[in-house]
Amino acid sequence: MSSIWCASVRQGLDEVVELLARVVRDCPEELWRVPMWWVDPAEIIGETRDVEGRLVSEPAEREALVQKWSTPWSVAWHTLEVLDYDLAGELEAWAPPAPFTGSPHWRTFAGLREPWSKIEIGQYAEYCRRRVQDTLADLTEEQAAAPLPPGHRYGGRPYASIVTSLVGHTTAHATQIRQFVTASTPAHPTN
Repeated sequence: MSSIWCASVRQGLDEVVELLARVVRDCPEELWRVPMWWVDPAEIIGETRDVEGRLVSEPAEREALVQKWSTPWSVAWHTLEVLDYDLAGELEAWAPPAPFTGSPHWRTFAGLREPWSKIEIGQYAEYCRRRVQDTLADLTEEQAAAPLPPGHRYGGRPYASIVTSLVGHTTAHATQIRQFVTASTPAHPTN
């Protein structure tokens, strides 16, 4: 039987993944590929490659590519990928589901030919909801207290600390997208 803490975190994650799924569904197609804010190319770590895999070093071309980092589809993908990856916590093997398997990791995706569709992101959200339920259903105190492996970006912290942080991370990004959509959509007149 899971603890009240586990059940509460599971419920919180279920609610914020549903929030993200709703935000994705509500995002108009014309805003799906529009950057929500300007991304400073200097803040992007690593190489930027185009759709053919060629290194992009010309500043204007690189700047245009890195703006994808702040599009609704990219932020939603990042949010779900982090949730999915952190549920595994490098305590088990991890790979995202199809069609995301084998695709560029979110941080190196600028060369992705087409953005993920709202349907694909919605399916990933549903996959993550099931992962949350399955992962937290029988989580023990010992498993929650297990330190994350050194390879994880938060290596050494208890597994529970990364799982509980996912509620805030998912909420923050869902809210960014919601605010962008709301600000970009004309208000409907009231009767």
